[in-house]
Amino acid sequence: MTDEEAAPAGVVHNACALVRVLSRAQRPVGVTELASVVGLPKTTAHRLLEQMAREGIVTRRDHKWALAPGFGDLARTAHRPSPLALVARPRLHALSQATGATLLLHRESGDALETLWCAFGPHFRRVMPPAEQRRAAVHPASAIWLALASGQMAAEYQEVHPGCNCIAAPVSLPSGGTGVVTLVRPDNLEVESLKRPLERVASRILSDIRRLGD
Repeated sequence: MTDEEAAPAGVVHNACALVRVLSRAQRPVGVTELASVVGLPKTTAHRLLEQMAREGIVTRRDHKWALAPGFGDLARTAHRPSPLALVARPRLHALSQATGATLLLHRESGDALETLWCAFGPHFRRVMPPAEQRRAAVHPASAIWLALASGQMAAEYQEVHPGCNCIAAPVSLPSGGTGVVTLVRPDNLEVESLKRPLERVASRILSDIRRLGD
C-alpha cells in the first residue's frame, strides 16, 4: 500500500470515487471494472468495498457491487453527471483501454477547471498515482491550459512531471464554454501517433453532445 492510500484523506477520496461510479452505473459492477475506472489496485478497491458494505453503503450481488438500497437513491440525487460526461465516458474508456493511456475530461469554469471524468491507464498508475495524475493535469504548464489558450491541439513533454508526456484537444461546447480531452502516457511511450485518434474522440464527443442538445 502506498502512503497516499494509507492516509485517511486518500481512503475517503477513494471511497467517494467508488460511490460516484456506482451511482452512475445502471447495473451491479465487478471489482475489476471498478478498480480500473477509479484507478485503484484491485485489492485496494475490494478492501474498501468490503468496509463500505459493513457500513451499509454498498451491497454485493452475484460477485458484483451496487449501492445499497436507500443510499443509492441519495447518491444519485446528490450527484448527477453532466450530459458531456455521460456521452464522453465510453469513448474515453475505450481509448484508455486501447492505448494504456490515462484519458481525462475537463470543462473550463472561469479561471478554473472542472474535472468531469477520468479513465486511468492500467500501466500509467505505476508512474503516477491517480490522485497525482489529477493534480498534474490542471497544472498551469499542462497541455490543457495550452490547448485552451491556443484553441487547438497542444502537447507538453515532461514539463509538469518528468515521467510523462501529455496531449490535449479542446472541444467548443454548443451551450458555450470549452471542454478539453487529455491523453497522458509515460515518457517511454510516444504520444505523437495518438494525436489524430484523440482529435477524433474529441470530435465524436462533440457530435454526441450536439445530438443530445447539450
